[in-house]
Amino acid sequence: MTASSSGSANDRPHGRDARAPSLFKSVLYAACIVVAVALVVVANSSKLKAFDAPVDPPRVATAAEQRAILIAVVEHQQSTEQSPTFDANGTRRRLALENATISICGKRRKSQERCSELTPEWYEDPRNSRDRPIQLIDRNLSETLVDALRRFNVGQQPLDALSVPGVVPVDRERVAAIFSMMEDPPVFYCGIPPAFYRAYPQANGILRISRPVVSARGDQALLYVQTTYRNSGQHDRMELFALQRGQWKFVGVIGSVQIMFG
Repeated sequence: MTASSSGSANDRPHGRDARAPSLFKSVLYAACIVVAVALVVVANSSKLKAFDAPVDPPRVATAAEQRAILIAVVEHQQSTEQSPTFDANGTRRRLALENATISICGKRRKSQERCSELTPEWYEDPRNSRDRPIQLIDRNLSETLVDALRRFNVGQQPLDALSVPGVVPVDRERVAAIFSMMEDPPVFYCGIPPAFYRAYPQANGILRISRPVVSARGDQALLYVQTTYRNSGQHDRMELFALQRGQWKFVGVIGSVQIMFG
């Protein structure tokens, strides 16, 4: 009995030592599972946050972007002009570009100052554009750009008309002075007095534009374009341009504009 008891007693410590490594391995295995699950959750959360992150708002075009966009506007106007005119030397007349941007009204003004109001309810379906068939425009992006166009064009801003080829640079104050000395009764060539053409015989009309706004990715631009031609009247539109292979190209008309008075 003594020997047997002694043998049993000697066996117990060995039994505890034999079970200890198994328990330790189980704890480590469970810990690894917890860490792995935690890493998966963190990784998935990061992906969800990145996916759900709000899109950055549009911004004002930089000076370089503005010049490139204006060149695209002029090229588009030249390609779609219905009744070009030529001077005595046979040179095609150009649009006179004013050296200040157009002011856009957020709402009707109390003063008699002339301003332009955007009218989103007049949006045209880009697929039915009269200019040419175009790609489908993201409606949400368009509305975001329109809102930005209002915010960044509350007042007039200087415009470097000299840096844009294909136009006749003119001073807005001088043009305003010419319009203020209209004949009585007023005589117009489609909204422009003859005195303007006497001062700028190389011009076929007037081009006025807003400050362009650019999407956060920098690949789409929206601006208000007002053209008044000698023979075809005035057009007020919101025009969308896209950056394609490093050049801005006309995409389509996404809305109309009204000229408002107080």
